Amino acid sequence: MWAAVDEITSAPVGVEALRRHGLHLIAAHARCARGEPLHPELRREQQRAAARALAAPVILRRACDAFDGPFLLMKGPEIAARYPQPTMRPYIDLDLLVDDPEGARAELLRAGFSEVGDPARYAGAHHLRPLVWPELPLPIELHRTINHPSWLRPPATAGLLACSQPSAIGVHGLRALPPGAHALVLALHGWAHEPLRRLLDLLDVAVALEGGRGRDPASELARDWGVRRLWQTTLNAVDALLYGRGDTFALRVWARHLRQLRERTVLEGHMARFAGPACGSPSHLPRALVAAAGAFTAAAGRKSEERRVDAARRTVYALADAFLAQSRHESARRSRRGRRL
Repeated sequence: MWAAVDEITSAPVGVEALRRHGLHLIAAHARCARGEPLHPELRREQQRAAARALAAPVILRRACDAFDGPFLLMKGPEIAARYPQPTMRPYIDLDLLVDDPEGARAELLRAGFSEVGDPARYAGAHHLRPLVWPELPLPIELHRTINHPSWLRPPATAGLLACSQPSAIGVHGLRALPPGAHALVLALHGWAHEPLRRLLDLLDVAVALEGGRGRDPASELARDWGVRRLWQTTLNAVDALLYGRGDTFALRVWARHLRQLRERTVLEGHMARFAGPACGSPSHLPRALVAAAGAFTAAAGRKSEERRVDAARRTVYALADAFLAQSRHESARRSRRGRRL
């Protein structure tokens, strides 16, 4: 697997492409090991990663000392601890699943943490407003539930806490998921943002599975949670990209950007919004089609407070820019909007 990752990160692409797929720190580590000069931006990213790796245990220890209930650490430093070097895996916050997030927030605030961010942004979200410890660069997010695609039902928080084990971070009282469950949670989190979004999401799943030892438990859980098709689509992509085990329909059609280490085009983005529910919903076909149609309607329909003419104009621009990278399309949209104003 790591030989495949080394080959991928050795491709002649810029720092932005590596960062977009979450592989910039892996590329920096490999280039340092080969004695190659490092781009100044990659050097700065390495320094930030080292600072976060030092800060994470300190912040987590303070959080565990402040709250008597169990904290379950997901993603971030927990999966980074499974990489060859923890600083090879980027993260910008600490995700803690807790059965009483409001109570935990109150205790952390009393212990000296403070809230950041616009309260309106987190109303009804799956986690509370982030909490920070003064002068340390990592916010904590207290989760009510795991992040998951809107068209799926998440597993119960109580069940995840019940199957937890001591965290790899080494902080007393901090819990984490066993390999199979963590791999599945990582896959669900990635699909919540965008199905088969970036290579780091797939690499995280492979790393969490610990060389395959977590595959059978993960598959059993996927059936229990009703996400068997999402899990199999993810696993097929992992096997194709990181283990050279053939190709998949998704990688040939709506996730081609992964193999080419680039950003999705506008057309591919719309295809992914439709294909995600179609390929990831429970195997009941009508439910999958309803979810896919809902994703398409949400993308094509009028946004909140958007005029009908603006919605039509947005659709025309999307068709005109179908083969542009999504970021270039957004930049062009802002430019067109500015000219109209």
